[in-house]
Amino acid sequence: MVKVYSISTIRKRVREYGKKINAPSYLLSVRTTTDGFGTPHIEIDENGYNYVVSERGNEYEQRQTKDIHILLYWIFKDIVFILASEYELNNRKPNEDSRRLLFAKLIELLEKLDSEFAQWEKEEQEKILKEHPYDDDLQ
Repeated sequence: MVKVYSISTIRKRVREYGKKINAPSYLLSVRTTTDGFGTPHIEIDENGYNYVVSERGNEYEQRQTKDIHILLYWIFKDIVFILASEYELNNRKPNEDSRRLLFAKLIELLEKLDSEFAQWEKEEQEKILKEHPYDDDLQ
C-alpha cells in the first residue's frame, strides 16, 4: 500500500525544495481549493493526489498520481517555468529561438531539485523539438 502524505507534509516539502532554487515564497503556496483564476490546487482522496487546474468554474486539467515524487515534479514544473520564463525574458538574445534559453534554464533549475525531474523535462523537450524544432531566424 502506498503512503499518502498530508497536505502539511506536501507544503513542507515544497518549501524545502523551493529554498534549493531560491524561489520566492509567493510561488510556493500549495492550495487545496481553486482560486478561480487557474492557479493549480491539490486534492487528496482515496486514489491519491489530484493536481487540478480550474478557472471560473471550468476544470481544464486534472492529473492523478499515488506517488508524491511525481506530484512534486508537477508542482515544480509550473514554478520553475515561471522562473525560467522571467530569466529568458531578462536575458533574451536577438535572432535566437527563445526556447533555447528557456529550456536550458528549466533543466538547470530542475536538476538542482532532483535529477529525475530534469530527466523527465529533457524527455518532454525532446518531444516538443521533434515536432517544432528551434528556429533561430525569428525576428
